[in-house]
Amino acid sequence: MSTDDQESLRQRTGDAAVIRDAFEAVTSPMAAAEGPEHTIVAANAACRVLAHQPDLIGKPAWQAFPGFPRQQITSLLDLVYATGEPFSAQGWQVQGERYLDFTLTPWLGPGGMRGVLVTQFDVTGQVQERPVERQSPMPGERSRVWRETVAVQEAMLPSELPVLPQVRIAARYLPADGESSGGAWFDAVRRPDGRIALMVGDVAEHGAAAAAAMGRLRAVLGHALTVQPDLAAVLDQADRYAGSDAVLRATTLCIAVLNPADGEFWYATCGHPPPLLADPAGSTRFLPGTGAGPLGAGAALIPAPAAPPDPAAPQDPLSGVTPVFKSAVLAPGEVLLLYSDGLVVRPGRTLDDGMADLALVAGDSVANRPLVTWAAGTPAERVSQLTVELLTRFGYSDDVTTLAVWRQPLPLPSLGIELPAGPDAVTALRRALGGWLEPIGIAFGDRQLAELAIAEVVSNVVEHAYPPGMPGPVHLEAAVSDDGHLETAISDRGRWRPPDIFEIDRGQGLSVAAQFAEQLQVIHPPQDTGEPPGPSGTVVAMRHRLHRQPVFGPLAVRPPGTRGAQPAFTVELAAAEPTPHVRVSGPVDITTADQLASQLLAACRAGVLPLTVDLSAVTVLSTAGVRVLYRTAAQLAAHGHDLTLISKPESPAAAVLDLARLPRRPR
Repeated sequence: MSTDDQESLRQRTGDAAVIRDAFEAVTSPMAAAEGPEHTIVAANAACRVLAHQPDLIGKPAWQAFPGFPRQQITSLLDLVYATGEPFSAQGWQVQGERYLDFTLTPWLGPGGMRGVLVTQFDVTGQVQERPVERQSPMPGERSRVWRETVAVQEAMLPSELPVLPQVRIAARYLPADGESSGGAWFDAVRRPDGRIALMVGDVAEHGAAAAAAMGRLRAVLGHALTVQPDLAAVLDQADRYAGSDAVLRATTLCIAVLNPADGEFWYATCGHPPPLLADPAGSTRFLPGTGAGPLGAGAALIPAPAAPPDPAAPQDPLSGVTPVFKSAVLAPGEVLLLYSDGLVVRPGRTLDDGMADLALVAGDSVANRPLVTWAAGTPAERVSQLTVELLTRFGYSDDVTTLAVWRQPLPLPSLGIELPAGPDAVTALRRALGGWLEPIGIAFGDRQLAELAIAEVVSNVVEHAYPPGMPGPVHLEAAVSDDGHLETAISDRGRWRPPDIFEIDRGQGLSVAAQFAEQLQVIHPPQDTGEPPGPSGTVVAMRHRLHRQPVFGPLAVRPPGTRGAQPAFTVELAAAEPTPHVRVSGPVDITTADQLASQLLAACRAGVLPLTVDLSAVTVLSTAGVRVLYRTAAQLAAHGHDLTLISKPESPAAAVLDLARLPRRPR
């Protein structure tokens, strides 16, 4: 640029130093990403503070924007850079309770597209002023039927998760909008052998009937898992039950049975996306599928054994799991994630794209890499929350469910504290127990009851354990047992005095504590021996079952509208074909599955004619669509005909067909 051009530019825009100072002083985060690699070449102070990085220059753009998955922000920048059109979104939560609007603007240079300019505006105040609007739909936005369906769905889902000393479990359920809600579910069931069964499934139907059927299937599986040691037999029972219920046919399921002590688990994928493992460094890997088809689909779920088992041989409870199940190990510090396909099958994205997005978000969440202040809690809670919060922001067409388990690298420490048995001990020990329970993440009601029981028992020690003027200690011990109970013991060194029926002020503390505890036992040494009190006097031992609550309900911020219209759903009967040949376009999800079913049956004359279905132009293929294809194939098979499915190798439908074990022919 010549001297004259520089002077002309200075006169129009101002002095370069002044512009730089003004840019630095702007309180809204601003940055410039240059080139197709989106390298940060300018970032003001607010942007650097938001990113928690003082040296953004020269780094990739995704590092400047915490709260975005790497692949998601890169895809948005690619879109603006390639099309030259701006992109905006509103109300994105980025750090704790902080919300931003942002705009991506094309940055044009003398030679054409130079990069993308990013401007963000803090709208936390506006969002927090209307909390009801953030967390509830506007009047008329969702129908009464939708609300009733969601209510049934949530009533059928587990209201609590087990608390175990070796692992931490977290779950989240997000209902789909409109008629798509009602099919996804999760559960975590303790088995008598100490293992924990983790499940995520998806009923292909929708509405209140699907939610009720899901509840029945969950109950059948839960019962079978507690009485049947053979996991293959558990799946066989679930498969037969699903086959007997029209609503449950072609239900997908991912189940993992984990030994918390050593991390070994067996898992099966019945037409469902495979589990994801993420390590503390943020590396992720999807486990290989086990090859079983959906429940109740009519195919043999469990292959017949090559030879009958030897009845004289010792029986291992897990001996029958292969080949339906595969084994893996959850190492200390790793997270195992099960999820519904609503998380990875999204409008405008292929299944491979959705899986890649999930891997990135889950890895970053476990490592807490770019999300230092984004989410608190353990890696399981971060993964369960952030995969839903981030991956559904550009829309989702089905229920979304996540179930994550983190194997704690260190055993949960026990609590032991001793204080003089004075009035201050009641408050001090209650607070000590509450502080110890806080990081365990139990339900508020469990913590409250435990603290109340402790306060009552300690008060009883303070008032009655020692003679006046001869105070002694009170000791509290607490631990979480392997079966998920809080076990506490409050002991003193005083002499036990049996309550007198006429002393109405004695023994009331133990009676109240017994109302809070599931089990309460008073242990004291024999009295009247003539010997002085020993080192341990009375012990009050209590047990409480601990629970953790899953997260239900809508996102904190509703996802912004997707950019551009999605292709319309169409079913077209091709002309000049010797047998019926149908081409399907657009999304095949719960909202369009019934229409597809009726048109396919009409095309094949209810199974009298063989049928070819071309799915190459399908943008979304959900479990509802898979169920329609299974039903159509069964109808054709009853008349001795085949269903031929066609898809492009890289199309969204291809991966789903492979997952559901539906044979396809490349186009």
